[in-house]
Amino acid sequence: MNILYLVPNVLNAFGGPNTRTKRFKKEFLKDGGEIVEGKLKVSSIFTRKKIDLSYVESATNRIALIDIPSLFFLRLRSKKTIVFIRDIYIELFPEEYKTFRSKITYFFNKLSNFYLTLIATSMVFPTEEMGEVFFKKNKFFPKRPFTDLPPGTHDITPNRIPPDFSEKLGILYLGSLGYTNSGYQNFITFAETYKNQYNFFILSGDKDLKEKVTATHIKLGKVPRKAIPQFITDNNIAYAFHTRPRNMYDDITFPIKVFDFLSFQLPFFSERHAPVQKLLGNDYPIFASFENNQEIHRKIKSINPQEYQELLSLLKEIAVNNTYDKRYKKLLEQ
Repeated sequence: MNILYLVPNVLNAFGGPNTRTKRFKKEFLKDGGEIVEGKLKVSSIFTRKKIDLSYVESATNRIALIDIPSLFFLRLRSKKTIVFIRDIYIELFPEEYKTFRSKITYFFNKLSNFYLTLIATSMVFPTEEMGEVFFKKNKFFPKRPFTDLPPGTHDITPNRIPPDFSEKLGILYLGSLGYTNSGYQNFITFAETYKNQYNFFILSGDKDLKEKVTATHIKLGKVPRKAIPQFITDNNIAYAFHTRPRNMYDDITFPIKVFDFLSFQLPFFSERHAPVQKLLGNDYPIFASFENNQEIHRKIKSINPQEYQELLSLLKEIAVNNTYDKRYKKLLEQ
């Protein structure tokens, strides 16, 4: 029997953590596995027979008190216990934890990561590079073998309809603007410069979206994920912008929106983040610097319908090879 143990409360999770948790739940249940979550974690573990594999999806910040005995007994009853560490923000930016309250957060996050490492037989991270930094920054932690387990694609658009190049093309920003390094201002700057050449859209669940974006030439909205492919078609959207700048943190993790773009087969402009470049290949034609808007504009104008179709085919191939089903199979091979 294979078990998915959820540290985060799915009802409280949002964005990337929510999507990842739900998709892995689907894969485990489809394969006859079971889910351990909620307030009865300890007692539910003892109702299971001998466990072949336990996969632990950790939360962004810390484990709860109930997770301490639950994970201990889970480890005792499991042949293999694989722990996923979602991020290592505190390892890379300790200077941001100087106030009394943030120091408490830092301490419990560090303690949680130590305990998760202690009960693991092996570990996975969004990228192998993150795992390397994690153990380099925590030399006193137990050593564990590790590999990568990025987010995945799902509900892949079966037949993406290319945009009408004889009409005004749309450009999309997808997701929250709240992350410090989201880079959304680069999208707004490009939209201001080329508002007469393209139509611009932001789809986001941010409650303060209208306060952050006051430009009338950018259309704001929020639609369910399953409706986004039709939104792309209806608005003749040709490209998306992944505007995160290069930095130490974003070069070792995967934003889940990249996998959404792949699922939708929506070509997206991006800096050459190391994980994204490894995923898309060195020859991906629309890597770009958002400090050079003229070059981005030139690339948009230079790509003809045939080249665009080739780009769609490339994105679909990558999407099919990076589904959550394949992520689950990789777990079973650990």
